[in-house]
Amino acid sequence: MTTPAPPWLATMRQITGTHALNDNPVILGWARKIGELFPDTASYAATYTHDTIAWCGLTVAYCMAVNGIRPVFGASATDRFLWALAWREFGTAVNTPQTGDVLVFDFGNNDHHVTLHEQTQGESYVCRGGNQSHEVKTSSYPASLCIAIRRPPAAAISVPLTPSPLAVPLYSGITATMFGGAADPNTSAYDGHLIDDSELGVALPYHFPDPRPTVCVWNGGKSVVCKIVDVGPWNTNDPYWQTGARPQAESGTNMRGQPTNRAGIDLTPAAARAVGIDGKAIVDWGFSDAPAAASPASTPAGGGAPAPSTLKQLLDLLEKIMPAPTTTQSGASGTAAAPADLATLLQQILALAQAPPQNQPTGNTPAPAQDQAQQLLGILTAVVNALASNGAGSQLGPVNGALGQTIGNLLNGRKSAIGIIGAVLTAILQSVSQNPQSFLAPLAAAVPGLGGIILPIFLGLTAWGTLGKLEKWAQPQPPARSS
Repeated sequence: MTTPAPPWLATMRQITGTHALNDNPVILGWARKIGELFPDTASYAATYTHDTIAWCGLTVAYCMAVNGIRPVFGASATDRFLWALAWREFGTAVNTPQTGDVLVFDFGNNDHHVTLHEQTQGESYVCRGGNQSHEVKTSSYPASLCIAIRRPPAAAISVPLTPSPLAVPLYSGITATMFGGAADPNTSAYDGHLIDDSELGVALPYHFPDPRPTVCVWNGGKSVVCKIVDVGPWNTNDPYWQTGARPQAESGTNMRGQPTNRAGIDLTPAAARAVGIDGKAIVDWGFSDAPAAASPASTPAGGGAPAPSTLKQLLDLLEKIMPAPTTTQSGASGTAAAPADLATLLQQILALAQAPPQNQPTGNTPAPAQDQAQQLLGILTAVVNALASNGAGSQLGPVNGALGQTIGNLLNGRKSAIGIIGAVLTAILQSVSQNPQSFLAPLAAAVPGLGGIILPIFLGLTAWGTLGKLEKWAQPQPPARSS
């Protein structure tokens, strides 16, 4: 069983990837935060003004402080948290490190380092900390150079839960542009203040209610946490993150028909500098406080993305019902089975899904719900056979060959089947969500946002399959071969 990471190490993992960037405001902000949480350290923390000053001790101090643990803070400057050697007096001395312990190293020539222990590998300690090749990352150091192993004390204060950077971006490949500051004067749509060159902020194309969430932006391993300070770019009511859609501005025109530069997020100059952007770039971003990540305001019924495990259930179900087309033997050659009545089959599917399970099973009798599931799979298989027998094995044209021969052949004759069945399953799950008696209700309850996320994909696949069939019908028939 894996031991959970202590909270200070979890924080260090969350800020992994932060770089020194010629006075990265994120790193400078850590010093301010320490001073806010432990006011008697504020004047000392304020002396950290440039990220060219060694910041390994600052990083460990920040991870401790935001989790309520007072950083080392002795009587003299060299006994305080900015000095790596000062951490030899922190917490309790132990002989063998465990995950999250504070380690102090002496590399010689007055070069010292403080970091957090992740794991031991042979004669080395794998450590996660700041200012390791000028970023927060993991590095391996010889255990023989470790001069102190310190176990952190209990939290000294209760720190309110504050937004923290997400471990994984939610919205990837979004075009970001800069706005605000002296070069592009802008006032906030929220409180009217002039957006300056030093504040860490973003604009998203939706007007959020207060309290507004915070946002973490990633670019090339660098990250920054920002407030939402304005509405835009281009649109004021395009919460694309709510449905999993792409920013509307990527279409090339905004909702008023004006040309766009396809941006889906704007960054203030300070935020852009923090992640190494000069003007325009592709970034990943996510809400750094969990409640806001689900929705910009309140999540309507049917909104939000389905859980990955539930999506896997649906995909597994689709996989089970996609066998090769059924054939019957007639003489020496296989003849496709007669296509089923698609409308009748789909009616059977909906009726079966809405039907409640019968009596509870006893002993080794198969569960009625399982029996109903088998009936449903049988009907869907018939749908697959009816559709997939239509042109399977024919030569690929431009439509069916768009993804290459391998994938094209895999989907040839099956795109319509997958699309229609997927759309039907999605509609079924949405309909039975209001019917707790249905044997599919548990799956439906777990995917409230399926319609907005998956249904367009299945409908698109159906349309693609239709184009492929039209292409096949338009192909000239080969001449009969003479004997």
